[in-house]
Amino acid sequence: MKISKRLIAGIVGVQMLLCSCEAVRISETANYQDSKFAFGSDKTAVLVGNDNILLSEFTKTFSKKYNQKHDFVKQYDSLYTVKLKEEKIFGDIKYDKSLEFVSNDPLTFTQEQQKKVDSLFTNSKADYLIRIYDHEITNRIQGSLGMPMAMSNGGMGMSSGTQSESCIIKSHFQIYDIKSRKKVLDFVSNGNGSVVFFAFEQAFTDAMNSSIKNSAIYLKTGKLKF
Repeated sequence: MKISKRLIAGIVGVQMLLCSCEAVRISETANYQDSKFAFGSDKTAVLVGNDNILLSEFTKTFSKKYNQKHDFVKQYDSLYTVKLKEEKIFGDIKYDKSLEFVSNDPLTFTQEQQKKVDSLFTNSKADYLIRIYDHEITNRIQGSLGMPMAMSNGGMGMSSGTQSESCIIKSHFQIYDIKSRKKVLDFVSNGNGSVVFFAFEQAFTDAMNSSIKNSAIYLKTGKLKF
């Protein structure tokens, strides 16, 4: 079946429009303006995370790309480290895979976990602790389906719809000042990747990169919408 160039251009145009519109990229728990967070190439950080991933959609794509959830977390954290250095948000970032920073509430830690937390804050020479956790992978459907319509031959057909799908990756970030042991930032970065011509893997990759990029923009500007 042939697809007209005009139809292809229209579909791509809709996808680009959906991606380019200014939108809320960051869901903020703690106010950036009230925080004492200070970025710069002279600042250092240590990054920790866990494998807690809520996989609601794009399950086949995820399984195709990763053997286990840890592989996704490892890739995300690695790309995020590179991005923060490129943007000169931190001069040096180290990944600590020995610590599963599981909760804000010390009462929920086991004794061994609490020792690891205390050791990290006591012995680390970095300025900040970055905790990335609770990744959520889902989708969003926009537009409308085609509507039934009468055809010239007396039969029934469907009008063309404008429905589109996007991959959405939400990642939760908390940043602590290591010297004071106080949380200075708490937010969720929302990444989006549009599915164009059934390219689900590309949409997934775009959503992950978008989540990383949006979190970096937030750290530099404090903006929630851009």
